[in-house]
Order: sequence, then C-alpha cells, then structure tokens
Amino acid sequence: MNTYVILAAGNGVRLWPITEHIPKVMVRVLGKPMLEWIAEGIEKDANKMIVVVGAKKEKIEEWAAASPLRNKIVLVEQSERLGTGHALLQAEEEIGGDFIVLNGDNFFAPEAFKRIASEKGYWCFSKKVEDTRHYGVFETYGGRLKWFVEKPAEGKPGLANLNLMRLPKQFFDYLRKLEKSPRGEYELPDALFGFAKRNDVVVHELETYWNDVGFFWNLLDANAYAAENLMDEKCDGEIEKGAIVRGKVHLDVGSVIKAGTVVQGPCFIGDNCVVGPGAVLRPVTVLEGDNHVGVHADLKNCLFMRDADAHSAYVGDSVVCGGVNLGAGTRTANLRFDGKPVDVHFRDKRVNSGKRKLGCVVGAGTKTGVNVSIDCGVLIGENCRVHPGTVVNRTLDNNTVWNGD
Repeated sequence: MNTYVILAAGNGVRLWPITEHIPKVMVRVLGKPMLEWIAEGIEKDANKMIVVVGAKKEKIEEWAAASPLRNKIVLVEQSERLGTGHALLQAEEEIGGDFIVLNGDNFFAPEAFKRIASEKGYWCFSKKVEDTRHYGVFETYGGRLKWFVEKPAEGKPGLANLNLMRLPKQFFDYLRKLEKSPRGEYELPDALFGFAKRNDVVVHELETYWNDVGFFWNLLDANAYAAENLMDEKCDGEIEKGAIVRGKVHLDVGSVIKAGTVVQGPCFIGDNCVVGPGAVLRPVTVLEGDNHVGVHADLKNCLFMRDADAHSAYVGDSVVCGGVNLGAGTRTANLRFDGKPVDVHFRDKRVNSGKRKLGCVVGAGTKTGVNVSIDCGVLIGENCRVHPGTVVNRTLDNNTVWNGD
C-alpha cells in the first residue's frame, strides 16, 4: 500500500464564478466532489491520504470529517499560495518513505487508479494532448524524463505533465532547494526535473480518461464522461404517465418527471427535483438536486447545481450554479454565426474554448428576469440581477445589476 499526497490548496481562478465560495477540489461531478472521486479511487491502495488544503479549507474540513474514509485522511495546510512545490513541502512531516502525489482537482477514469497502484519505482505520468500550450510538457529519452517545458508558446502535440508522480522521502531535499519561478512560485516540476538529473524517473503515459477541469467547459465534459460511463442507472423517483424516458437515466429519491416531459439519456437527476410538465432534458443534462425545471423548459448538455431553477427557458452547454433562478423566456446562445470555436470572456482576456458549441456560466444566487438572452462564452458572477428583456454580452462581476447598458 502507498501513502498519497493530494494537492488541494488551489483557488480554481479559471473556474470563476463556480469557485467563488468553494475550493476547486470540491466542485462536483454527478453531485460528488472531485476530491471524493479521487479518495474513493485510491482507497484500496492507500494507507494514508494527506490532503494539502489552503483556499476555503473549511469546505474540505467538513467533507473530511463526514467521510467514511476519515480514518485515513490527514489534512495539512498551505497558509501561503506559493506554488505546488511549496504545497508538497507542507506534507513532509507526515511522510515516512516513498509516496505518490497527485492533483485533487483532476478527474480520472477508475482504471487510472489501478494503473497507478501497480507501478513501482520512481515515475511520473503524462497524457498525450494535441495542444500543449496550457500544460507543462515532458520530453523523454528511452522512456525516462530528460527535460521539462512549462506551457510552450507553440501549440503542438506532446506529453502533458499530470502532476502525478511516485517519489522517495529524499525528494524533499530538492524541494527545499527550489528558487521562485518567474511567476513567484516554487514549482513541483522544477524539483522533479532536478531529481531526474540524478535518478531514473520513468515517464508513463496514461491511456485512460483524464480531465484537468481547468475551465467550465472541461467540467461539462467531465460530467458527460461520468454520466456515460460511471453513472448508476436507477429510478428511485416518480415518472408520471405520459412522460417519455429514453436511454440511461439516474432518477433519485423524491424527484418526479411530470407528464409530457421528454428525457433523453444519459441524464442525471438528483434528489427532490421536479421536471416539467412538458420539459425536455437532452444529453447530457445533470441536475444535482432540489432543482425545478419548469413548463416547456429545454436543457441540453448542462450542469444545474443544487437548488438552481429554470422556468420556460432554453439552456445549452452551460453551468448554472446553486440558487439561480432563470426567469421565463431566458435563453442562452451556444453557437457563433461563423461556426468558429467560442471565446470565453474572462475579466482581463479572452480564452479560446476550442468548443464549437458552448454557452455560459451563471453564478450562484443570480436571478434573470423574463425574456433575457445570454451570449455564448459569457460569465455572470454571483448574486447578479439581470433585468427583463436584456441581452448579456459581456462578463458581469458579482452583485451586478444589469439593465443592458
């Protein structure tokens, strides 16, 4: 069995506004935090799970205290945001020998954990990607790590660093010698490269599903993968006469699919949801729980977090956070006229999503009036009020009152 260190101190800035009040590792896939998916995945091979916490640590503390695995979980704190190398250093006193380190905010296929547990020696895992601009990249010789490049300017295929590695206790000597990177952080890959100069570090390629959940469209992809491949098909709720349910569907306790509604799986419907009458849920829609999807609403490839409601709305390829109320006639655009990939409007820059169809994120507690239109690639912060009949075509900060000006 192995000791695992789970890095869970990150802010998840690129997932704003989803991560406004929760750490990134507590963002949910099919209603379960990513950290919990990882803990369950490594449980059989782990004698200890050291979780490095930081931003919004209280949410992780609450989760750990309630977890069936709490006897294996040890929390250590990174009090300053000084990078992944600094985060790992906080776990040193809890480690007695070789250990495995991984990011707590990534989503893996269950088969990945079996592969991780089977590998011996010192190693790191990579994933072949088509565009390396958003990743650190390994260069190898004879299957061994020889060089590391952080987010190369030229986007081309390569082996992305997953921050998933098995190392000895003496690796902490390399961490202590680190100097700050140009972005002012102590970088774990820099220490790994220093260690690899003097020791054989095998670079394995992960062939199963992996998602770094860096942006909201990655979160949609992770939920879609889980719904298609990991979701239990069940019907613990009620399906009224006249409703049509096709494909793989998870319907939890206290939920009802009302007459005239069409559900096309895979779809996940958590507890205490009301869908319809006359609504449409298309693949892959996830309702975490306590959701109300009103008459003639049409949802496609969306994530509705707990207690988010939609009246007669169309929502496609979007994330709707908890406590949101979308007024009747609210529509989300998800396609550009020119058919090009959708750009997402962050506060200070635009990011090309690579997605031809992509909607928006609506932050927790926001309410839209009737007949609101939301442009593709828009982020709406928490607790905003969007006036009836307006078009939202830019990012809105938290607590914005939007009247279209």
